[in-house]
Amino acid sequence: MNFNSFEFGLFFLIVYALYLSLGHRWQNRLLLAASYIFYSFWDWRFLGLILFSTATDFLCALGIGINPDRQYMRKRFLWLSVGVNLSVLFFFKYFNFFIDNFVALFSLFGVSLHLPTWRIVLPVGISFYTFQTLSYTIDVYRRQVEPTRRFGDYALYVAFFPQLVAGPIERAKNLLPQILTPRHLNKGDLSEGLFLIYWGLFKKIFIADNIGGLLAFSDHLPVQGEPTGGVVLVSTYAFMFQLYCDFSAYSDIARGAARLLGFDIMVNFRAPLFAPNIQETWNRWHISLTSWIRDYLYFPIALTRIGKKHMDVRLVVILTFLIMGLWHGASWNYVLWGGYNGLILAAYAVIAPRLKRWRRGIPKNAFRNRVWYVLSVLLTFHVAIFGVLFFRATSLAQIGHWLHSLFTDFAITPQAVGLFIQMMGYALPLLILDVLIYRNEDIRRLFRYPVWLRYGFLYLTFYLMAVHHAITGNFIYFQF
Repeated sequence: MNFNSFEFGLFFLIVYALYLSLGHRWQNRLLLAASYIFYSFWDWRFLGLILFSTATDFLCALGIGINPDRQYMRKRFLWLSVGVNLSVLFFFKYFNFFIDNFVALFSLFGVSLHLPTWRIVLPVGISFYTFQTLSYTIDVYRRQVEPTRRFGDYALYVAFFPQLVAGPIERAKNLLPQILTPRHLNKGDLSEGLFLIYWGLFKKIFIADNIGGLLAFSDHLPVQGEPTGGVVLVSTYAFMFQLYCDFSAYSDIARGAARLLGFDIMVNFRAPLFAPNIQETWNRWHISLTSWIRDYLYFPIALTRIGKKHMDVRLVVILTFLIMGLWHGASWNYVLWGGYNGLILAAYAVIAPRLKRWRRGIPKNAFRNRVWYVLSVLLTFHVAIFGVLFFRATSLAQIGHWLHSLFTDFAITPQAVGLFIQMMGYALPLLILDVLIYRNEDIRRLFRYPVWLRYGFLYLTFYLMAVHHAITGNFIYFQF
């Protein structure tokens, strides 16, 4: 049941009408039932899996909570939670990947292994809700949140349908209090929620799906040999816009639906395409995942001693990004993508202080600052784009072909120019509004623009969605 489908619209309207007529406790029960119904539309067989994960972390957190002074018991329950969750995630997402690579490794030494591989269906949203349930148990262990004793409320925290399938990955300290206390809706919730849903639908239907159609058409054009470097570069630009619009659209619709229900879930993107350096890019991109990786992987690894010393922070950055790459999928292209970004961030950590000292010696004025910012954004965008090339590829061989075209056969062809012009035609509304939303921070400030401008924007975007829409598909991050 896609957010951009008629079925979801009808489903949400029915749930919303019932929701407004109920008191707090029954609202929570309705949302839990609706969340399981929503998930069953994807594959009802995996309802048992999400219930198992929910029950495991609920009981482990209680076990930690009732043993405040018995550290060994607290650790046992923590590691039970971590072990169960990661084992389930490993089996469904990585079992065949590791078996295949294990066999390939031994074949290099002339050893032929015949190990079983299974046709395993990846449960939708498992990477997201596994991290969400894990963060709850870890936070209880760290004494940052109290374990809840209401299973239904905790189950709603795990399965809350607006953000169940592809995030944002919420923390218990933010979402659980909103579940446990009565929610009071106001006009601000209504206007902000509707705008977020509308803007998310526009990004998905008009921008992401149309750019996806352009890429599909361009990829299937008959060419002699490999595509030129210009086509590879522009195609990677286009995929970057498609990926950003597609995923941020889902996050916006999730936030909007939650807002209509009285919940405030975290912002997942803050204009990352306008970041002036690669570190800032990751502070603005998929914030719920990058902050999760920082708090539950980076800091624990960085604070772990090896002998008498801590691991070099640059190695920790590379390691955590390799893990984040693997989180995205059981494929070497994602591992390369993570490794590339880790190396770039580690290099930036070395370069940034020197760059800062160099800039201090240059006289500053408003014009130079603006030029510096624009050049920084363009450079950062292209550094990120090179990583997106790995992310988009479906095989190591394809990565090799694209890199060969970029560095040995770079030419600006009519195909590359045409693709670039069409891509920018779709992406321009995104770039304009992204700047406005990022500068205003509070979306409600956008409603203070003149009436003619607001209604003109709504009319134009609705016209573009209605007349120039493409064949829609699933959100890209559903596969993770």
